[in-house]
Amino acid sequence: MPIELAINAAELIESMACNRACADVPATDDPAWLHMTQRLWSAVLELSGSGPVLITVDDVEYADSPSWHLMLHFVQRLKSSNVFLVLTTGEDTQGMEPEVEFALTRHAHYQRVKIGMLSAEGVLRMWELEAGEHAARKLGPCSHQVSGGNPLLVKALIDDYLDTGEPADDLVVGDAFARAVRAVLHRGDPTVLQTARGLALLAEPAPPHLLPELLGLSPAAVRQAEGVLRTIGLLESDDFRHPAVRAAVLDGLREDERTTMHARAARLLHAEGAVPTAVAEHLLGAGSPPEPWALTELRIAADQALLSDQPEFAARCLKLAIGLCGDDEQRARLLAALARAEWRFNPAVVRRHLGPLAESARAGALSFDDTAALLRYQVWHGALDAAADTLNRLPEPRDEEAALRLAATTEWLATTFPTIRVEGARTGGREPAGWGLSVAQGPSLLSSVLRDGPDETTLDNAERALQSVTLDDANLDTLETALFALVYSDNTHRAAPWCDRLYEEAVHRRSPTWRTLLAAIRSAIAIRQGDLTAAEEYARVSLAPLPPRGLGVFAGLSLAAQIRAATEMGRFAEAEECLRSPVPEALLQTRFGLHYLQARAHYYLAADQPQAALRDFTTCGSLMRSWGLDTPGIVPWRQGVAAALLRLGQRGKARTVLGHAYALPGERSPRIRGMSRRLLAAVSDAPQRPALLREAVDLLQAAGDRLELTYALVDLTHALNELGESNKARLVGQQADKIAEECQAEPLRRAVGPVGEPAGVSEAESLNLLSDAEQRVASLAALGYTNREISKKIYITVSTVEQHLTRIYRKLNVKGRRDLPTQFRRLQLR
Repeated sequence: MPIELAINAAELIESMACNRACADVPATDDPAWLHMTQRLWSAVLELSGSGPVLITVDDVEYADSPSWHLMLHFVQRLKSSNVFLVLTTGEDTQGMEPEVEFALTRHAHYQRVKIGMLSAEGVLRMWELEAGEHAARKLGPCSHQVSGGNPLLVKALIDDYLDTGEPADDLVVGDAFARAVRAVLHRGDPTVLQTARGLALLAEPAPPHLLPELLGLSPAAVRQAEGVLRTIGLLESDDFRHPAVRAAVLDGLREDERTTMHARAARLLHAEGAVPTAVAEHLLGAGSPPEPWALTELRIAADQALLSDQPEFAARCLKLAIGLCGDDEQRARLLAALARAEWRFNPAVVRRHLGPLAESARAGALSFDDTAALLRYQVWHGALDAAADTLNRLPEPRDEEAALRLAATTEWLATTFPTIRVEGARTGGREPAGWGLSVAQGPSLLSSVLRDGPDETTLDNAERALQSVTLDDANLDTLETALFALVYSDNTHRAAPWCDRLYEEAVHRRSPTWRTLLAAIRSAIAIRQGDLTAAEEYARVSLAPLPPRGLGVFAGLSLAAQIRAATEMGRFAEAEECLRSPVPEALLQTRFGLHYLQARAHYYLAADQPQAALRDFTTCGSLMRSWGLDTPGIVPWRQGVAAALLRLGQRGKARTVLGHAYALPGERSPRIRGMSRRLLAAVSDAPQRPALLREAVDLLQAAGDRLELTYALVDLTHALNELGESNKARLVGQQADKIAEECQAEPLRRAVGPVGEPAGVSEAESLNLLSDAEQRVASLAALGYTNREISKKIYITVSTVEQHLTRIYRKLNVKGRRDLPTQFRRLQLR
């Protein structure tokens, strides 16, 4: 456009706008306006003399009356000119003046074009042009789904992708998209925006009449608005295409608008009889609803939320309910419920409720279950004196189930927090009827294992409890003690699968507290199996999801596993860092403190501080004896004391301590007997050591403790070397080195010394070539057993052993037993 013509047209348009602002008559009756309209058309005609002129008007439905008549003036003169007019409008064209619409439709060259959303191919093309072929191929399809093909939304998604500054594997739905959503809505009819806000606020499907009532609109207007929302790519069926659309819509609401709408939605849903959780969502959004029914809805919603594993939502409901409640006794019950919900996902925050809840318990305002739960929180956080007071204030059991739970609680305290003295009156002096069928049986099983030693009936009952008891807050003590009944009886092979199942359930149900406790127990199991990497990983997982104070005294289990694993893997700096971690003062008044002392003592032994190790092992023994829990199944402290005395050169005292250990019921365990035989070999004369160490190897293989087995194999290697049996020593050393490598126990690998790897076929080939009987003979021969010893162990003649060995050497192409592949030791381990 020539500059002079452009200036004249701009001045003319400005004059027309000023004229209409000051005029008090309609534009069609104003001669000055009509004159300026003609002058503007003349300017457009003059411009069209040098080429076609295209006039575009966007969102024409929002034009005022003078603008419509200006366009009508132009439309009536288009036929004989080189001027083209393009008008765009949204879905709703009701605002177009009939006279203009009539003139448009009568025009010979009038065309109405309905432009839909982009196809999937169109979206792909946009991505190719803006972000490249790779991004288009990867993100184009999901971009089309999220945007519904709306070009403005697609462009925003591309902008969000490009704003990341680096290629992304997933679609980025960010700020640009949110701005685009709000822009699309604000350009349309206000009813569409209002409907979008109502849908976003309700979130969940509601009865059809509820949305119009919430918005104060007619059902027909809402249906039409929903149709527009589908057309512009925000809705798919009855829901938003992406959560970011709902978030963007809600972000556009002022706080006062949002709370008002939430309060109205809550009232409507309550009147409809909607589920309490749906009503509670809006009560929370409203902030402080004055309705008298709100308190009941919030409490019921919290109960339902806990049952469906949504403790955070339950806690929000209960906090609001407490703020609305004016009755002290009811507030106490609500606070107890809040503590139960918060304990599920963050026990640390429950500490602030311990004082008020204890006061309520003293006043008799808490139920039996709430008081029992308070007791659990107190011991978790090491408030053992307060827990003793709470125990004495537990209400009398109201029924047989409560009596069972009281008995279970006292059993649990006696075995886990033994400094809390349980009065006989609180247990009723006997086991309630039906005990054997109760979910509260776990603590009794653990008590039986620690008091009388394990028997098969007790262990079977422990597994039955683990199979039948549901994972929840009230039953967590039962599950923990049933697992430890298996662990302390050295049946880790039975405990591990149950613990894994429960841990997976805790992860699935999103409970950090359950997950933390079960991971801590699993780390203790892994240590006893010699699986150091698993122990380290489970301990790390246990300590990760909660703040430092969240795990309470149960941190002793996880820290013990971390310290022991790091020590045995030779990572002493990590072990020292764990030892510097703060622990609750009450830790050493609990069963879990014994695990911690044991791990610290082993660190001191590895760090060449045997006197400090002796002190910790002795402390373990003193505590266990004073608590009536002196069984090596928890901590074999006597074996630890003997090991420390050996390091101090006091072999006689070590032998005396080991002699005392033999008299204990726990010595029946293959693991404990194996540890004792290994240490006894160390205080015995050289010719006696190999036999004692081979017995230790057999016992530890049967127990499944790979770490203690490696210690025994290392000692056997040195014992054989000392007697000049180098070939046997080399075979045993190879096995020790192999297991130590699998355990990542680097100090033990160094203790083995250099070993040669015999030539031979691969493990898979070896096992496939030999029969089962030949594999058994090969495994014992690889351990250094003589033919006569092998014949006695597997009940065959010496001649049969010799025949097996001849075939084994021929099949494996080796010269003798010293060349047998090391993998045969695994056959015994399994």
